[in-house]
Amino acid sequence: MTPLGNQFKEETDNKIILEEENEANKNNQTNNLESRTTNVETPELKHYSGKTFVIELAAGAILGGLSVLLGFTWDAYVESLIGSVIFAPGMTWFDVVAVPILVAFFVFSIRSGMIAAIIGCGSIVFYLSEPYGWLAMQPKFVASVSMFLIPWLFLKLVNRRYARKNKETKLSQRFKYSSETFKPIVNYIILMSIAILGRAIVMFIFNLFVTLPVYGWLFSDRSSFAWVGTDPKFFLISSALYSSWNLVQGLADAVISYLIVYPTKLYKLYSTW
Repeated sequence: MTPLGNQFKEETDNKIILEEENEANKNNQTNNLESRTTNVETPELKHYSGKTFVIELAAGAILGGLSVLLGFTWDAYVESLIGSVIFAPGMTWFDVVAVPILVAFFVFSIRSGMIAAIIGCGSIVFYLSEPYGWLAMQPKFVASVSMFLIPWLFLKLVNRRYARKNKETKLSQRFKYSSETFKPIVNYIILMSIAILGRAIVMFIFNLFVTLPVYGWLFSDRSSFAWVGTDPKFFLISSALYSSWNLVQGLADAVISYLIVYPTKLYKLYSTW
C-alpha cells in the first residue's frame, strides 16, 4: 500500500475510534442522568434522614390545633344558636372535632393522627358546656382514634402477611400500606365501614364499663357506684343508644374527611406514607 493509502487508512481508523469514544461517553452520560432521575423519583425519598417524623409531628400539631379551634367554635357558638342540643352527658348531636384528626391520618399517617387526636380531644377538658370535661374527652378520644386505628391495623396485617409469605395476593394488591389505598371509593367504603362498625363496638364496651358508671356516680349523690351488674337493662340500653349515634357521627366524619383529602389531591401533594 502507498504511503498516501496508509495515511488515509490511519486517519479513517482514528476517526472511527473517536466516534466510538464519543458514543460511549454519550451513553455513560445518559445512564448517569437516568440513574439520578430514578433516584429523585423513588418514593423512598419521602422517608429519608428522619425528616418524615418531623413533618408528621408538625402536621399532627397543626391539625390538632385546628381540631381545637373547630371544637371550641362549635361548643361556644354553633350550639348556642341551635339551643345546645345535647343527647346525653358528654355527647352532642354532632361535631367536627374528628375531621382534622382523620385528615392528619390520611395524609401524614398514624403518628400525625394520634398527635392530632391527643391535642384535639384533650381540649374538651376546657369546654364551657362540659362540667366534667376530663371525662367527656375520653369517649371522644376513643371514638376518634378507632376511626383510623382500625383501618391502619387492617392494612398492617394484610401487608405483614404478604411480607411473611413473600407472595402477593389480590388482597395485598388492593390494600397496600399507603394513603393512596383509601382513594378508590370502593376501598374507602370497605375500610371505613370496618372502622365505623369497629368504633360502635368499641364505644359500646367503653360506655358500658367506663363512661356510664362514672357519669352516673358524678350526677348522683355519690353515695354508691352503679355499674352494669347492678342494673343490666338500663346500662345495656343506654350503651346501645350511645353507640348507635357513633354510627351516624362516624359516617359524617368519614365523608367530610374524604372530600377534603382525595378529590382535592391533598394526599398527592403532602402524603408521607
